[in-house]
Amino acid sequence: MRIELRVVVLVAGLVACEEEPLGTLCDPSSKIFCRCPGGEPGKKECSAQGDAFGSCEGCKDRPDGVGGGSNSTGSAGQGGGAPLYRTCESGDTCESGFCQSGYCTIPCSKVSDCEYPVAECVPFGGQTYCMPTCKTAVDCEPFGAPQSKCGYAPAVDNWGVTTCAHWGAEHTLVPDDTDCTPFEHEDCNLGYGGREKVCNEQGLCKTGCFTGADCTAASCSSDGTELGTCG
Repeated sequence: MRIELRVVVLVAGLVACEEEPLGTLCDPSSKIFCRCPGGEPGKKECSAQGDAFGSCEGCKDRPDGVGGGSNSTGSAGQGGGAPLYRTCESGDTCESGFCQSGYCTIPCSKVSDCEYPVAECVPFGGQTYCMPTCKTAVDCEPFGAPQSKCGYAPAVDNWGVTTCAHWGAEHTLVPDDTDCTPFEHEDCNLGYGGREKVCNEQGLCKTGCFTGADCTAASCSSDGTELGTCG
């Protein structure tokens, strides 16, 4: 009888283990810090199942209206030349008469001067002009790689955007705590590997690494499952 009882208990224990739920991403209904597009702090909530986070909440609406590109501050329409956001070597080859960072563009003073979401009004190098938007490095290659890079910068309304420009030493990746898709590192490093910028399991951009490919000439302390450091 004792032997049979132990077998029953053992089988019941195995069944219980099989039915035990898998580990969750986060504590259900908990909230963590995230960065809003305007730079202010926000919170995002873990789902009731603990398997995903919602979008960043508590963020302000974009202060300046986004428009279709009035070109009110530019000189487009002079006749001849390439249209906006086509490659160029000088202003003489552009319809707008203005070539910057390898493409035809126009000066701007507000968000609505640029053709949203195709371009954003961004200050850089003592000028403020419409820059074509990008998601990764590949989007900027037509404008003269490696000089042209996809980089993060505040637009004129302080809204964080990613655009193509000849950033040089001012090239910046997406800030820590910005929303991203878990382990989709290009959301944070914009396609530039080896820069110690990754998207962690909670869907936030972080400085760190998961593999050696995230580091510059260094090893990564992570085993590939948790955020590590380069060294």
